[in-house]
Amino acid sequence: MKDMKKIYNNALLLAQMAAITLTSCEDDLTAEQETPNAPYVLSLGVTSSGNTTYYVVSTDNLMEGTINAVGKGIEQNGYHDYEKGGNSLFCIGGLGLTSATNVVRGADGLLKEQGEFVFDNSLNGFCQVDGHTMVGLELPASKESGNHMTFYTVDAQTAAITSKTTDTTVDSISTLDWPSITGMLYSGGNLYVTYTPMNSMTFETAYTDTCYVAVYSYPDMQFQTLMKDTRMGPGGSWGAYNGLMKDEQGNLYVMSNSAIANGYSQSTKHAGFLRINKGETSFDADYFFDFEALTGGLKPAHVTYVGNGLVFAEVSTLNPQTADDRWGDKSLKCCIIDLINQTVKDVEEIPVHNGNGGRRFATLCEDGYVYLPVATSEGVYIYRTHVATARAERGARVSATFVGGFCRL
Repeated sequence: MKDMKKIYNNALLLAQMAAITLTSCEDDLTAEQETPNAPYVLSLGVTSSGNTTYYVVSTDNLMEGTINAVGKGIEQNGYHDYEKGGNSLFCIGGLGLTSATNVVRGADGLLKEQGEFVFDNSLNGFCQVDGHTMVGLELPASKESGNHMTFYTVDAQTAAITSKTTDTTVDSISTLDWPSITGMLYSGGNLYVTYTPMNSMTFETAYTDTCYVAVYSYPDMQFQTLMKDTRMGPGGSWGAYNGLMKDEQGNLYVMSNSAIANGYSQSTKHAGFLRINKGETSFDADYFFDFEALTGGLKPAHVTYVGNGLVFAEVSTLNPQTADDRWGDKSLKCCIIDLINQTVKDVEEIPVHNGNGGRRFATLCEDGYVYLPVATSEGVYIYRTHVATARAERGARVSATFVGGFCRL
């Protein structure tokens, strides 16, 4: 059972690989050099024989042609997640890879790796505090591995560790089971952490009746309080870092799905959203969005905040989700969710599709649009959704198994 998480990711990526190959006769193989200052950066995950290699590439066109790694890109081996911070794209190792690098734009306008930091275990949380500082959270893999969390502050430009705090124990969030971190954000002087109590050996989730948010002070990283709310289950899901979103005012929204298709072994509360007002250490008692009741039993799988109270989401169409769907991350439709008015609108032009194995949601928000790479029967294509109208159109083809990271630098 110890390798379940790795099996879960590899199985999903291999399933995608059955329909998608690295290159085809449709690829434009003449574009073998990076275009200086091309603004869009993607990490192309290419899976072959169970192994995945990542290629970080740039492009100046998301709506036409083919985006590939032929003769270009920064090659990265091992499992990676990606998080933008400042003018850098942090490439965070996981599943045995315990280092992080950052990709920046050099003086020549081309992408380059700059800086690296190494941690004892894989990072469990990583978020931006301001334009200069990132914070990382490292947790022992199980209670047998240790009882102290490690917080890092990291320079957003150089990826250098600027401080390290190791005196905070896990005790406050491990009373039921070992915590699986599902999200971390800074707001109003505090670090907020969502987690799911999950058995570290069997990955069963026996405690799904309560939403938990741990609050830590910043910059000294000391435990402040454990917020609890029984209106919905735990925030976020394993590996997706989708438990928290922050709006323009610094208020936080907690998403809960307790979705079997996203790794839960059971679901005992409706999927929904709670709110934490900026700097507060208790949930807003007047706000609860019962998403599952509104949609007749559907659960959001992946979410990204796009502004003005709106969320772009992939929502599972499996209803109900059964034990056979566990870790499936499949049959997803796209929606625009209005957190303020508590409405949901389908993006009908994007086909129902499978996700990327429950990992971070690789989207780009820009000028009222959301760009999302979608694996279809014809290959991976970028879809551009106009947020105000929830209308989408298909753009460039991506020659990869999946897209692991997506941002503008």
